[in-house]
Amino acid sequence: MKSKIKFLFIFTLFFNCNPPKEKDKQDLESVSNTYSEGITVSVNVVKSIPFKKQIISNGNIEALQKTELRFKTSERISSIKVKNGQKVNKGQTLAILDNAMLSNQMRKAKIEVDKAKSKLQEEKINYGVGKSNDESIDATILKNLKIKSGLFEAENALENAQLLYSQTIIRAPFSGIIASIETKTGDFITSSDVFCTLINSKNLEVVFNVLENELQFLSKSQEVSIIPFADTANKYVGSITEINPLVDENGLIQVKAKIKGSDNSLFDGTNVKVTSSKSIDDVIVIPKEALVLRSNREVVFTYQDGVAKWNYVKILDENSNSYALREGVKIGDTIIVSGNMNLAHDARVKLNNANN
Repeated sequence: MKSKIKFLFIFTLFFNCNPPKEKDKQDLESVSNTYSEGITVSVNVVKSIPFKKQIISNGNIEALQKTELRFKTSERISSIKVKNGQKVNKGQTLAILDNAMLSNQMRKAKIEVDKAKSKLQEEKINYGVGKSNDESIDATILKNLKIKSGLFEAENALENAQLLYSQTIIRAPFSGIIASIETKTGDFITSSDVFCTLINSKNLEVVFNVLENELQFLSKSQEVSIIPFADTANKYVGSITEINPLVDENGLIQVKAKIKGSDNSLFDGTNVKVTSSKSIDDVIVIPKEALVLRSNREVVFTYQDGVAKWNYVKILDENSNSYALREGVKIGDTIIVSGNMNLAHDARVKLNNANN
């Protein structure tokens, strides 16, 4: 037992007396040199520049031209000429109802018009104006001859037949993209049923809400940037067209902006992020990298003669890349923007080559 204890004592003494390894020496020298020479930092000089106040909201894309198309009569669908997502031109036929009977009535009405025109010619001959054209005949006499021949009645019947026939056909009221067709050929459809929705995807706007205290930073014709959540690589530009002068129960105000040069990658209902900016003067602007937290307070380090100085600051506002400060630093100060995460007050620092 005594021999074991003696062995352990000699073993421990041997390893404790070994000198440090070469790598450990290098690490210690590196740390020592870093603190003696100072931490390498990058700096910026605070200049008088405008602060870009940003308002960020979530919005939805809406088509300025969007309509639900319905037949004006009830019947079975005979033919559907388009599909969802298809582009159509103004006046293009989209679908047709079963209209064989109405087509027959229209042909019959045309025959009756031709018969009435022949009867009119007979009446003109009997009146002694058979060789005269309509322009040379007294208007009252010509009107009476048309009534007597039944031409007015026949033309009215033809117009009515054509109107009923046209109600069995849906045509595009403007150029756009077809959406929401849910019926198929042979289905019975009524005048109250929606056949499809037509959307003009080249004429879009974004609708978003802002807080009432943000309204002061918005105005008509102001530019906004629009980024779809599903496609952050694409960015669109819009111009504010409407600001609703009404605050809702949540303290929000609705704003609309027309999108410039939109393409078919945006759809009605697309969720987007909307950012608007407005310049604010007479504030101190610093990059976000310059600010660090110490004891839950905002701190900016300034560079003075190779030493980092600790400055408490108060933030007025912020955007995506900078802060606007109410107090803490001033124009002309040299602030540390990198290497500041572990700095302490009066710590020695050195500038990197890019700042020398």
